[in-house]
Amino acid sequence: MSQASSRVLGVMAAAPAVLATVAVLAFAARELSGRTPLSYGRPLNIAEAAGAGEVSEVLRFLRAGWDPSQVWPLRPEIISSTVTRATALEAAIWGGRQPLVELLDRRGFIRDAETRHHLACLAKDIGSDEVVAYLSPGAASSCEPGAAFAVLKARSNPQ
Repeated sequence: MSQASSRVLGVMAAAPAVLATVAVLAFAARELSGRTPLSYGRPLNIAEAAGAGEVSEVLRFLRAGWDPSQVWPLRPEIISSTVTRATALEAAIWGGRQPLVELLDRRGFIRDAETRHHLACLAKDIGSDEVVAYLSPGAASSCEPGAAFAVLKARSNPQ
């Protein structure tokens, strides 16, 4: 076998591995930039950041003056196709993000007992026992099963 044909065979043997590596690197780069169907892209507001558990983005929105107790639109893939409008506090609970809930609480965004009760009931509705325990320590919250989730669902589907 000649040296030229050996090179051709070597290149042909390596080509699939090289092409596969380049394809994976290109996919990863696009995924990180938020330009593929498998990524959500950057959060559009503080509620999306909270629902996705992106604490650094939540902090960025807070520094910019966004209110986590205001109701924000959510893309269906962030929390649920039935929950498309929520506060950042609700989104953080939905995402089961206890440290984020604690952070928002420490910064004074859970402003009253009514909000705390609503959030505890939402955490109970979705089965986030750690968040329930944090929001209502030492006492089982008296919640109507499914009521807090129904509030979010009704808000998301205005008739």
